Amino acid sequence: MSTEISKEVICPGCGARVAARMWTGINAEVNPNLRAEVLDETLFDWKCPQCGHEATLAYPCLYHDKGRRFMVYVLPQEPDEQKAAGIAAQFPQLRGVRKRVTGSLASLKEKILLFEDGLDDRAVELVKLLVALVLERSSGKRVTQGLYVSGDEERERIGFLFSLEGEEQPVHRVTSFSAYHKASAIVEFLLPPDGGDFLLVDESFARRLFERYRTGRDERQEEQPEDQAAEQAEGEEQAESTDRRE
Repeated sequence: MSTEISKEVICPGCGARVAARMWTGINAEVNPNLRAEVLDETLFDWKCPQCGHEATLAYPCLYHDKGRRFMVYVLPQEPDEQKAAGIAAQFPQLRGVRKRVTGSLASLKEKILLFEDGLDDRAVELVKLLVALVLERSSGKRVTQGLYVSGDEERERIGFLFSLEGEEQPVHRVTSFSAYHKASAIVEFLLPPDGGDFLLVDESFARRLFERYRTGRDERQEEQPEDQAAEQAEGEEQAESTDRRE
């Protein structure tokens, strides 16, 4: 079952102390409506009953999809793997379930989308990093955020939405799905089987993984994966909504 609590918050608009409904645990199978509200980015919306001030409430929340065997633990602003480790220790039956910790609601949505698409986020993060490097090189601007938005193996496309420093509108980039398969091979070669402790799989994770691969590549004199990504990441800019489904 999903877990709902009521907690007092102070409105930043008028200073009133009011009760706010919070979902500290979400069971996607039992409450698919909550899953839909996470994906349409409304579940964490809050409106002050006194002055009407609207805000997004970010608080610790554990999202669990039992059927697809993954969990995402949101720890706003401090996604510490050690803080999440206690959960895995308390529930040994969760061995084999993909467990992630993240600090943002945007990343929670991203993890849900890619896991539901049957993808490995460790490989996706590596592809995203390489595509971002190509985008930075071509645009001359720093990527401030990148998010997975779609994957279609039949059409050989995997898409990302990137925010660039100084730009209001995000940029959509598409690359070949074969890049994901190459990244998956790297993950399988370098990392242990998934499903143990909670992992923080983000850009830093991808950079460390890439550095490990590059170090080994230098020893083996293999082709640079960033060159492969550059050849494949000729994605076009296009306006695309991130609201792919309910």
